Amino acid sequence: MGSYSAVVVTSSDSVAGAHVALGIARAEATRRRVIVGDLVGDMPSLRSLVKDEDPHGITDSFLYGVSLNKIGYPVEGTENLYIMPSGTDPLIDEEILRSARWTKLAADFGDAGGLLLLVAPSDARGLGDLIDLVDGAVLVKDADLPAAPSALILARVTSPTPTLKIPLRRIAERAASWKITARAATWKQHRWFYPVLGLIVFVLIASLGLALMLARVGRSARLPALVPVAAKPVPPPTPPPPRPAPETLHVAPPANVNDSASAAAFTVEMLVANTAEGANLFVRKNGAALPAAAVSPVPIDPELSTWYKVTAGAYTRKYQADSLLFALRKSGVLTDSAGSVTTTPLALVIDSVPSQGGIVDALHAAVEKYTTRGLSVYALMQDDGGALIYAGAFARADQSAGLVRTLRGAGLNPVLVYRTGRAP
Repeated sequence: MGSYSAVVVTSSDSVAGAHVALGIARAEATRRRVIVGDLVGDMPSLRSLVKDEDPHGITDSFLYGVSLNKIGYPVEGTENLYIMPSGTDPLIDEEILRSARWTKLAADFGDAGGLLLLVAPSDARGLGDLIDLVDGAVLVKDADLPAAPSALILARVTSPTPTLKIPLRRIAERAASWKITARAATWKQHRWFYPVLGLIVFVLIASLGLALMLARVGRSARLPALVPVAAKPVPPPTPPPPRPAPETLHVAPPANVNDSASAAAFTVEMLVANTAEGANLFVRKNGAALPAAAVSPVPIDPELSTWYKVTAGAYTRKYQADSLLFALRKSGVLTDSAGSVTTTPLALVIDSVPSQGGIVDALHAAVEKYTTRGLSVYALMQDDGGALIYAGAFARADQSAGLVRTLRGAGLNPVLVYRTGRAP
């Protein structure tokens, strides 16, 4: 595993896969930092190595933005070995397995000289994408991998043995002792060679030094004395050009200014995630309880770092949003202290559905048309019996620039408006 930085260890027997991953980890930890990640979900053989009562883990990082530096827990008795548990929500969704963040993590581990081992079940949806994002996979006990038939298999382990946990370290120590023994035998066999070689090298160096000395004396006798010349002043280094300001996209003002007073501005802000995958996963898991759920990429600093706000509800009265917040907390979608009521009167219109019989089915079809393309949209019914399809929910017009760029890249023509209507 010395040339790899991120590897998936997978098996139909997740316990066997975890044992193999720990065996590899203990062997590699003798020379570099190793983290074993649990993508199975609260694996006892991995969870037992973490001493914290309720540790944060992978889902907390991908869904709620917890730093990866805070979810690696050292294993007592083994230096350089860490466990990255599944998290407070142990259900690993396929969105996490398919996240492009794994590619960056693999590169970071490679740059740092470390190793990331990800234990995953062989039937997990998205497993093939995960393996493609890292260096490859170690397949344990299974002859093939139906969930990822074209995946790169780096090694196959027929079964973990009782000696796989610790003896890999002993094997490494034994290999080192063999090298020392072989080196000593070679020295005895050629013990006269090295002194003679050293003497020859010494004579050659001495001869070369004497020749250079004589040549320098002769040259100085022939050349006139050098006249010192004043050194030219060295100009100061040219400062680097000023850093250009981050690229911004001009967003036209709302197209329906006359609707500002009747905008459905009040909403419940539930989550701010540092990845789109985390925000979208939260919406998919709780979608049935979230009316007009919106995922809005919003810049949070002068460098335009983007976070993803998840909101639900679109109301003209604050008490309506308060009622939704209370219901979300009571149902367990949010904890007792999570969430807040805020105002986001602006949104991007991307489509409309005319008034018709069976409008609810038509709305579901219209929304699904975009969600299958990976776009987060929602519908609000209008006074004329039709509906508008919206994306995002923003407090200010400039916050919508990132989503405008994304939607245009998808071939759409979004229009910033004051959002109106009600959830169907």
